[in-house]
Formats: sequence, structure tokens, C-alpha cells
Amino acid sequence: MKNRTAVYIAMLCLMIGYLTLQTASHHQSVISPKAKAADFTSLEVPAVTHGFSTAPTLPNGDLFLLPRPLTLALAEMPDGAEITAVNFDTFGGSPEMIGALPNTQPSVLSASAPNTKVKAVSCAESIWDGNMFIAAKGNVVGDTVRFFLEDSEGKPAHELALFTVQFNGLVVTDLHPEIMLFVNNRKAMGPSTHKGDFIPMSDFAGESGNRSGLLTFSWPMSGNSALQGCYRVGIELARGSAEGKLSAVVTDLVVNRNRVPGDENNAGLGLLGRLTGGFPTGIPCKAECPFAGQLPDPPTPNTGNGGGTDCNAICYRSPQYFLLNINSLPRGTVLISGVNYNRPVSTSDKQKLTLALRGGFTAPQKFNEEFVAAQLNVLNAGGDGSPKVFYAMEGRLSCYFSSFEDVTLSNGFVLSLDTQLKDVYQQARFCVTENRVADMPALTRIFDTLNGNNPLAACNYQR
Repeated sequence: MKNRTAVYIAMLCLMIGYLTLQTASHHQSVISPKAKAADFTSLEVPAVTHGFSTAPTLPNGDLFLLPRPLTLALAEMPDGAEITAVNFDTFGGSPEMIGALPNTQPSVLSASAPNTKVKAVSCAESIWDGNMFIAAKGNVVGDTVRFFLEDSEGKPAHELALFTVQFNGLVVTDLHPEIMLFVNNRKAMGPSTHKGDFIPMSDFAGESGNRSGLLTFSWPMSGNSALQGCYRVGIELARGSAEGKLSAVVTDLVVNRNRVPGDENNAGLGLLGRLTGGFPTGIPCKAECPFAGQLPDPPTPNTGNGGGTDCNAICYRSPQYFLLNINSLPRGTVLISGVNYNRPVSTSDKQKLTLALRGGFTAPQKFNEEFVAAQLNVLNAGGDGSPKVFYAMEGRLSCYFSSFEDVTLSNGFVLSLDTQLKDVYQQARFCVTENRVADMPALTRIFDTLNGNNPLAACNYQR
């Protein structure tokens, strides 16, 4: 009797286990591809751009580090693949010691399991140059590293370079005819490396084995080049059948940016020549990415009264709101008329920001109250380098005003319903830098309409 009971219990347990497995399998099968796509691994690559000031040794301008790196997404991480920080253990030295730019933190992308591929792809970008190292350890002869471009739909666009690992070095198996390749020559001056050339890997790279010199890819600057445009940038490591480890470090990608009003006032020192003078921040490409969530989604077009032009509004809040939240202002700088010799003021300077946001009775005081709040709203939306702000600045005042009487400023500039938002900000900056007090009341009224007077966190939109 006891044996029969034990058998029944065992059979019941088996049935429950089977049903549990079936339920779990069903739940796994209904996971949507979109949900899977959102769960990606990120490889962060420092993004830099050329500044406005030049020097004899920097004819294209110094390099400035942008606040947001490029995110290269990996759809999957096969066995043996890993992303680690560059340091003495992982790559034989600190980032700057091996040849990366100062103040940057690149990562090592590695593949060690035989017969695997690791592929990482960015959102759409406009590229000027790219820099990387390749390292190998063990029996990796025949392994390859591919550098490529895809279109906005993820279809192959251009093969930039293909490197094949040989004994103690790399062979440039393929190179796009419009790309120039330099080794240990970041400024891309002098003799270049060509298809079929051998590149030694003789520098110690810690756990990654031995590494190449810095590989610099120089893009063609001709406007009719097929490589000039918005593409997804990708890198792929392909392992052979033997035991070993293949690694790459993309130290930085030099991206093109559009000049937007106020960029000449961007603070910071160049990474190569310590030059000043500002740098562009306007993003030329729409944020078309391999996966949802790789970048904040671009703003959804809101058709307003823009004469057929899409209106992409950012959230505007009042000066009173920022006064109540003076201890949690967005990081960045703002212009305040008559303060700091009309140079940008850090938002961490609470005393100056408080005085400006309180306003007053004079035209400059009223102007400062509304213009500083308007600048803080831009910083809250991600700053001039964010896609949301970039699209919003292209919108016209008709996106915010149902009626508007044309105003001619003292420099002859006419403000109308067709005026782009970026031009309103630019004219406001001119008011500060050129002390054009006569134009302040008109601009104050515009920013007051945009900002509103609600002290709460609710966004003020005007149509």
C-alpha cells in the first residue's frame, strides 16, 4: 500500500513539472520581438567634434568632447564576448597612456569563443574621423575585424575597412577607396596605409595580448562623397575555430555638428591644442537607431499652425518654477545681461541665477527673468546637442502663437510668425552681447508667452 501511494505521488509530481515547463515555454514564446530588441548591450564610444578656433597645427580646429557618447548597441553577447574598461589589466595601460584622447573613457570589446561574431552598431551619425586599436591573443590567425556603415534601415551601405589577423600583425584586407588610413598619426598627416599593407601588433595589451598602433580613419570632406551623410556606424569581430581572443577599442569617433546660436560661447578646452572659442552642437542626423531606447526617441511631430511645417515643442516652464527649484537646476551655462561681462554663467551659481529669475522693473531685469528661464528650459530638454531641441529650434513661432504682430529689431531683423525659434534665441543673445536694450521688451514678451507664469511643473504650451 505504501509503495502504491509513493508511485501515485511521484506520477503527480511529474505531471505538475510537465505542466509548469509547458506554461513557461508558452510565456517565452509570446515575448514580442520589440521587447527583445529593447534589451540590448551598450558599447559607449567617446564622441568629439572640431571647434571653431584653429591653429597652424590644427587647421580644422581642436577636438572637443561632447557630453553624450555614441552608443553602439549589441543585439546579443555570444559566449566569450565581453565589454570592459580600458586599463592596465585589460589593455596594457590607461586610456590616455595607450593613445586615447584626454578625459575620455573608451571600452574594450572582446570575443574569445571560437566561431563567434560580435557586432555593435550606432544610431545614425555624420562622421568626420574614427580611431581604434585592434589586439589579439592566442591562435587567432585568420580572425577578422570589420568597420562598416549601414543605412537607417540597417541594410549594408559601405564597407569601410576589413582587417585580417596574421602572425604578429594585421593585414588590411579591404579599404574603402575614399577612406584614408593612418597608423599612430591621429592628425592624419603624411603617408597613409593602403589595402594589402601589414600593420604590426607589437605593443603589450594586458589580457588582450598585443595591440596595433592607433588606427585613424580619415573621411573624405568632399560634399559629393558617398560617405558624406547620416549612417549607422558599426564594428564586427569574427573569431575563427582556434582558441584565442580578439579585441578592439574604438577610442573615439569624430562627428560633424551644425553651428547653432550661442555655440561660440561653449566653454571648454580642446583636447589636442587646449584651444578655446567654442564648438558646434547641432545634431545633423535624425536619431534613427537599431533598437528602441538606444537614444531618447525624437519628438513626435505635432502639426500646429506652422504653415505645413511640423512643430516639435519642448516643455517650457516659468521663471517662478525655476526659482522654487533653484537647488535642482539643469547643468549647463546661461547668458545673463550685464553679468559676468556678458559671458556664460554656470547654472551652479545659484546667487546669480536667483537674482536673474527674480526679474525687476527695468527692461534688462525683465528680459533676464524670461530669457534665463527660456535657456533653462532648453537645458532641461537636453541642451542644444539633443535631437529634441534640435528639431524644436527648427520650428517657427507659428507653432506657439496663433497671432503675432511683426516686430522689427534695431538691427533690421524682423520677428514674425515665420521666424524660427532658433533665430529668436540668437537675437536674444545679440541683445546681451551687443547691449541692445531697445530690443529687449519685444523679446521679453515672446519668452514670457513661451515660459508662462505657472509655478508648478506643468508644461506651458502655446498654440
